[in-house]
Amino acid sequence: MQRDYVDNYCERTDGSFWSEPLNAVSNVSFLIASIAAWLVIRRTARAVGKPAVELYVLPVLIFVIFFGSSAFHTTATRWGLALDTGSIGVFMLYFIVLWTRLYWDVPWKWAWVAAPIFLAWTALISVLPIGMPGTYLAAVLGLLVLAGLLFFSKHADRKQHWRWYLITALVFAVSLTSRTLDQPLCAEIPIGTHYIWHTLNGVVLYLVTHAAIVRWRQKMVTG
Repeated sequence: MQRDYVDNYCERTDGSFWSEPLNAVSNVSFLIASIAAWLVIRRTARAVGKPAVELYVLPVLIFVIFFGSSAFHTTATRWGLALDTGSIGVFMLYFIVLWTRLYWDVPWKWAWVAAPIFLAWTALISVLPIGMPGTYLAAVLGLLVLAGLLFFSKHADRKQHWRWYLITALVFAVSLTSRTLDQPLCAEIPIGTHYIWHTLNGVVLYLVTHAAIVRWRQKMVTG
């Protein structure tokens, strides 16, 4: 019998609104990350005395992730799933473009080329028989690549930021592991492990946003 709701996670047992309480409530991690990032950006922009429009986009996108994930884990609909995964994808694409702009001083019109490059990278990783979602594994590996590029950079102002991306990659790796184990461990852990994915991803999104803020301030102060 075909279900009339999307049942992707262990915690959901039927199509009711609160069938995934932990998965739904744990989305507050994204809301906290969004608010915290917004406040830090506002404080930093005021201290520097310059607008930070490109940074404010990040907490706005994190809030959209909060809304999309909350919608999916309560309604269990296909439109909720599309909003959930789509909002995450938009954040990743915008961040890689912003990263290219912040760390390599690439003009905006050329920085956007980083988006299709990341999509190609994701497509490549997705065809590997790894048993994990290719998009998210590509993001973990991408963070390691960014950390490596900064670590081996000959520019001291860029090099010092590599730790942000290594730490974030490690947190994201744990988060992705918890997402991957949700179904396999369902018999042993009926509540699943997907809520850990949400909780840690709030941390991940805040960390990359904070790293961007630190770099932006560095560029504004040093000129």
